[in-house]
Amino acid sequence: MNDPHKISMTNTFAMSYAYGPKDWKSTIGHIDQKIFQAVEIPGEFLDVKDIADEFKSAGLKIINVEEPLPLPVTGSIYGQDRNIIDKIKMQLSIMLRDISGFPCRNVSIDFGIDLAVSVKEKKDFLVDFIKEMTPVLEREKINLCIPARIPMHPPAVPEDYFSLLKETMYGGIRFSADIYPHEIAKAADYEDFLKWYRFDMNLARFIYEAEAGNLLVEKIMENWFAAFEKTAYRGPIIFCPKISSPDHYISESERLAELIKSFKTRKKPVKQPDEARC
Repeated sequence: MNDPHKISMTNTFAMSYAYGPKDWKSTIGHIDQKIFQAVEIPGEFLDVKDIADEFKSAGLKIINVEEPLPLPVTGSIYGQDRNIIDKIKMQLSIMLRDISGFPCRNVSIDFGIDLAVSVKEKKDFLVDFIKEMTPVLEREKINLCIPARIPMHPPAVPEDYFSLLKETMYGGIRFSADIYPHEIAKAADYEDFLKWYRFDMNLARFIYEAEAGNLLVEKIMENWFAAFEKTAYRGPIIFCPKISSPDHYISESERLAELIKSFKTRKKPVKQPDEARC
């Protein structure tokens, strides 16, 4: 059984707008800054003028940009004409420059990775594409985080993801552990899910259908926080509820804040002296 008293809770906590309401501006002022220090934004927010200032005014920093380019674009790079690839690289370079200025140090891009890693031609193509982007990533001091789904759907396996990352031969290519907590058996070994990513993991994201009633409850969070502690993960923990209503989004952020606060304020049990033996 996990001992919640051994959970250090030193990670940065963030709320995500990747699956949030369209009227996101009305929710910003309701996020508890004492618990959540940051936010994740979807790529479409990059079209908003001074987007970083929108959150800075509420005491929040942008910690990750999810899909800075539309997924249909990055997911269709395989086998494309060289001119098209160069245009995609140019567009992505411009966006990385803007993101770096927020400042923000992470972007997560899917690239249709679950299929690409299991097909050699696609995998080789993606590795080459990433290698061509590494000078820009290095210049802008941005980490490219590859989403690794937990649990992972076949035919993809964690070993293929790890292999792809190593083939890029660049330390700024990292993993985003995209956790779907309600697809995982209660008796699962949570630490085992992280073993392939533990040394190369920049983000941990909880993705869940809050509107369907699938919430992150205390036991789920306790299991994962314990797994993060055992694997020495100290990076950001991002909560990504799928919610279309601003009011529901606000109430969910408040619920999460109270739950996290309950972990932070737990005290170690006082050890009682051994009873005198007769």
